[in-house]
Amino acid sequence: MHSHLTRCFSLPAAAVAQHFFVYLPIPTFSCHRHVRNRPCEKQLDFEGGDPFDDEYDDVDGAGGDAIGHYGAEHVLLLFDCYPSMFEQYVPCHRPPSSNDDDPPGEDYDDDEEEEEDVGVVHYSPMDLATMAAHRLLRSKVRDVAETKSGKRDGVGVLLFGCDPNRRRGRGRKRPGGVGGGCNDEIDDDDDDCEGNDDDPLPTTHELIELAAPGTEQVLIIQECIPNRGRRRRRDLRDEFSSVPHRKKDDEGPGVGGGGKEEEEEEVSSLQRGLTAALKIFSSAKFVRSSTPASKQPPDSKAVWIFTNQDDPCRGNDVQRMRMSMLRRDCQEAGVAIHLLPMPKPPSSSLGPKEIGSFDRNIFYNDLVTDPNDVDETTMDSSDDNDEKKLPAPVVNIDAILEKFVLGTRKRRKYATLPLLLPGWGGDDAGDCPGIMLDLYGVVQVRNKPQKVSVHQENNKMTIRRTIRIIAESGEEVPPENIHHFADFCGRVSLPPENVVTMKRLSNSLDKAGLVVHGFRAMKFLNATNLISNAVLAIANDFRVRGSGRALYNLKRSMRKKSVFAVGELLLRATATSRMVALVPRDDDSDWFVITQLPFREDVRDVHDRDIGLADRDSVEAAKRLISKCTLRFDDFASCLPENPYLKHFFGYLESVSLGNRLGPVDDDTRMDVRSMMKNANEEIKSFSSILPEDEQPVKIGRKRKAPPPSSRDQYLKNESIGQEWIDMYRNGSINDLKNDELKAFLKSQGERLSGNKKDLVERVHRHVERELFKE
Repeated sequence: MHSHLTRCFSLPAAAVAQHFFVYLPIPTFSCHRHVRNRPCEKQLDFEGGDPFDDEYDDVDGAGGDAIGHYGAEHVLLLFDCYPSMFEQYVPCHRPPSSNDDDPPGEDYDDDEEEEEDVGVVHYSPMDLATMAAHRLLRSKVRDVAETKSGKRDGVGVLLFGCDPNRRRGRGRKRPGGVGGGCNDEIDDDDDDCEGNDDDPLPTTHELIELAAPGTEQVLIIQECIPNRGRRRRRDLRDEFSSVPHRKKDDEGPGVGGGGKEEEEEEVSSLQRGLTAALKIFSSAKFVRSSTPASKQPPDSKAVWIFTNQDDPCRGNDVQRMRMSMLRRDCQEAGVAIHLLPMPKPPSSSLGPKEIGSFDRNIFYNDLVTDPNDVDETTMDSSDDNDEKKLPAPVVNIDAILEKFVLGTRKRRKYATLPLLLPGWGGDDAGDCPGIMLDLYGVVQVRNKPQKVSVHQENNKMTIRRTIRIIAESGEEVPPENIHHFADFCGRVSLPPENVVTMKRLSNSLDKAGLVVHGFRAMKFLNATNLISNAVLAIANDFRVRGSGRALYNLKRSMRKKSVFAVGELLLRATATSRMVALVPRDDDSDWFVITQLPFREDVRDVHDRDIGLADRDSVEAAKRLISKCTLRFDDFASCLPENPYLKHFFGYLESVSLGNRLGPVDDDTRMDVRSMMKNANEEIKSFSSILPEDEQPVKIGRKRKAPPPSSRDQYLKNESIGQEWIDMYRNGSINDLKNDELKAFLKSQGERLSGNKKDLVERVHRHVERELFKE
């Protein structure tokens, strides 16, 4: 097959063809999986979701998680409890919303000693790790609510290197086993919470149980995060670390040292932590493993290690050999190991304020799954620090948290299907599999979570079920007695099997695929007539070898001739095909962009108007204005603002569920008038003064109609919304009110009173939300 595809597209290289498309890049980085996504061998043939997200294809049975997606992605964060992890020596930029990770109900302490460096706050590596975990949990919760995907993704936090001689009971018991003290007993079967007090405790502790993130997990990690006043409601250092800040340890080897006993241990703390992580993944019932009988793709499992110790084996060759064996065990279990290195503590050789650099070449390059992904991206450049008069290097907290935010933007594959050229899909073509493609969506629209109906007595979610009954007798209608009609100048019988037959007859293919009908010059691809979302097509050499080379040669030829391909895309055998344009990307990859084309009856012509020509002064004034107001960002996605409605909506939901204060929301969609006038005040005035004046329309006098009867209510000022309505909105009890009560409220707000009860409730919700989110 490889030689066949290569012969079909062995064409010379082409020059780069410029066109008018703007493409969103697909990030290849994921905090759960760093290798390039490949289709699963057990994946069903060419089935998947609908990248164009059209409503008329929902009847084909595509709902929920489409077949062909990867399984759930589970992440276990390993926090090193080495003594130096709790020292506050890491200089960090203060985050833009510095109170975002503060514990609720604790104001900043103005009497605290201010930092010596302006704009820099010193955190411990453990503080950075808990902030990252807090952001990951919150982003996971929000991602599930907005995209309706990732409901089975699990996140857990495991502490390793804990003090075995810590007091029993440290590591508080949580309801349901989350973060409880008994979770210490992961790697030792003979340990018991009710055992002898003289027995040492395990050196691992499951702070947060591996499960789908929720409010309880967020609150647990939120207690460990310090605010700007250095206060926290739960101190992990006091509970789990063997730091010598306690008096009985003052005679020890000093801060950051573990003494000879720790160095001479046969089993390192990291080995115990990874062993406990493997047991957690293997014992979790919701983690799906790969089995020969299962047709579902297995779940991905990843471990992220937060540590500032670049040599956990202390040069012990026996421990390094055991860690090498443990790495092979993780590979066999499908567990990826990743590292997020923290700066090392200051030493006497570097100076009291100079933090050390983490050397991953000593040990971790041989342990992590992909050594190329371990980089020092948490450090800011020295040039930027010199301008701000900051110590170098300075750790950027947002750079650490961005690693986990990117993990929620998964590269989900919509479908795997063949690309067929004319003559490849016929009966005389033989067994030609075509060029195998993986389709990815470049845009995923996020929406607010839908309302959930809960039973009033048992507090359980209800499911709506529709039953068709006869109005006169109240009996249920059997399915065989239900007839389907189409409204076509009257009722026309239209059985469902006839609809399926018409779909099949309108498709060129009998199974999922993309058939190319021909090619067209790029100048005929009108950007105003493109509809729906764009899809990225990437070759899949795993299914059909030679697909990548063939697709690359096809792209070079199309770029050389400056053409695009017109094809027919069929995502499922029971779906309706679409006319699409296969446009080569303007780069050196083998990627194509698939955009949906309208049919002839879908295009609406807009007549051009002669607006004349602009004079030279207007053009020059516009050019000066554009040069002052140009947005300069690294890529296209970075200049896009966040959805302000979702930010307000989830800010309210988090304030209610987590007990935080409802603070202001940064709305990037609002125009920054002050900055614009500061940068381009003269250009705006110059451009406005040179514009031609609008022609004033001639007003024709009309006979005035008699004014309508005066109503006293229309001159009354709208009444303010009381606190009781806000409480009912938060409790979801507005639906229980009667129509008269709803109409009385709407009348006080000057709103119309027509419609059914659902319309009345929606208007009441709209007014109460406007009162809650007003500035």
